Amino acid sequence: MVVVVALVALVAGALLAPATFGRARSAASSSSSALSPVHVVRGSSARIEDAQHRQVFLRGVNTNQLGDYYEADPGLPSTVPLTEDDFAQMAAVGFDSVRLIVHWSLLEPRRGVFDQAYLRRVKQAVGWASSHGLYVVLDMHQDAWGKYIATPPGQTCPPGLQPAIGWDGAPKWATITDGMTTCREQLRELSPAVGQAFANFWLDRDGIQTELVHTWAKLAKAFAADPAVAGYDLLNEPHPGYTPGVTDLVFLGRYYAAAIDAIRSAERSVPHGFAHIAFAEPMDTWSAAPVGVSPAPAFIADAQIVFAPHLYAGSITADRSLGVDLFSIPAEFDEAQREADRYQTTFWSGEWGWFGSNPNASAPSVAEYAAQEDAHLVGGAWWQWKQACGDPHSLGTPDGHPPAQTDSLVRLACPSNTPLGIAPAFQRILGRAYPRAAPGTLQSLDSNPTTGALHLTGVTAASAGPLDIWVPAGAIPIVSGAHISDAHVTSVPGGYRVTATASGRYQLSVTR
Repeated sequence: MVVVVALVALVAGALLAPATFGRARSAASSSSSALSPVHVVRGSSARIEDAQHRQVFLRGVNTNQLGDYYEADPGLPSTVPLTEDDFAQMAAVGFDSVRLIVHWSLLEPRRGVFDQAYLRRVKQAVGWASSHGLYVVLDMHQDAWGKYIATPPGQTCPPGLQPAIGWDGAPKWATITDGMTTCREQLRELSPAVGQAFANFWLDRDGIQTELVHTWAKLAKAFAADPAVAGYDLLNEPHPGYTPGVTDLVFLGRYYAAAIDAIRSAERSVPHGFAHIAFAEPMDTWSAAPVGVSPAPAFIADAQIVFAPHLYAGSITADRSLGVDLFSIPAEFDEAQREADRYQTTFWSGEWGWFGSNPNASAPSVAEYAAQEDAHLVGGAWWQWKQACGDPHSLGTPDGHPPAQTDSLVRLACPSNTPLGIAPAFQRILGRAYPRAAPGTLQSLDSNPTTGALHLTGVTAASAGPLDIWVPAGAIPIVSGAHISDAHVTSVPGGYRVTATASGRYQLSVTR
């Protein structure tokens, strides 16, 4: 379908240059232009920026479909296959990025052996994402250390503990539990075996942390010159083990510094390699109680650092299990901003989301989160795209049974793993209009998921690239603004792309 940009009368003034409008280009896919490498601009106006000096948010979704999860029931696969169509569907929602989970247990299944076949699968996925206009954040994922910490069938647990399902992350050879019980308290991390495995990692027992650093170097070398890879999430939800406090302030920063040094060395070794963003997470306690428990900022001499907490206030923070509301969504965003300011960088939520069987009931909270995301001019990745019926998140316990349908973004019917689609309430909010790339520095953003309207302001130099706006499907967008010219609307799968040239202090509005 070919669309034409609707004209809107603008108020003329000495300081406002009227926007000009052009004919829409013919329908095209969202991958009509190559991805521009991204980097961090740190300081008082910290942001993620592409090579055309345009601010980008990286708004997307997690996928664990290349993951290596514990299978409690051999008849229920723990993941579903990842295909190019998954990325096409993500782009049609309006996402511009994906947090792609990779596992150490698949990258280095035997000590010192880097699995090239798995690397080829990761490269294939990055290529698919790129072809649909999606940046990739490669995430070294773990939950409760790994799939090899699971309570054996028939084992009697000590008083106060219960059998634990296995999870994901480290290979068997790097799982050193010193014979501690795998049984747990209420939370998956509250297992003596999990705590001991992490303690040994932080102390680099038998060189296992050094091995993960080497694995990062090999992974980074493979993508050193790839502009589709936005960066690397260095370790998902790190757990303090048996040295809380010391882990937060010393051990976590030490690991991050070593991993970043190895990644940079690998990038420099490749022609046209460049420094990708290092996404540094705080301790996993952020997901339960979002307060400042982050590595001391002294370790981050590297310029390409983004603070990457998981923002779950109002969803699965600890207060929710107690039936109280101690951590509000606005307060959590403000806390993330304060922590990012300590690092003189921006923040990005590697995970966020709402779960359960009633998306309509959760929609007001999701909308509140989205408004805060816009107000803070940041992005993040919804957890998650497709959760298999045999995923540990679905089963919960060693003898657990899957729900009627999983509560991932694309819900799957169980036990068949048949896709049921995205809840309309979530689709509307997650697919709201936003700037995929805004020249210079954005100053404000207001996007209304209900009406489809968007208003933004920014300031840019003449050398910056064009404004690029995602607008979801619906009536043809009406574009207006100041210091905006050469505006075009292009129909793409799932919606529209609005492009325009901006200059100086600009503003742009999209209405229906």
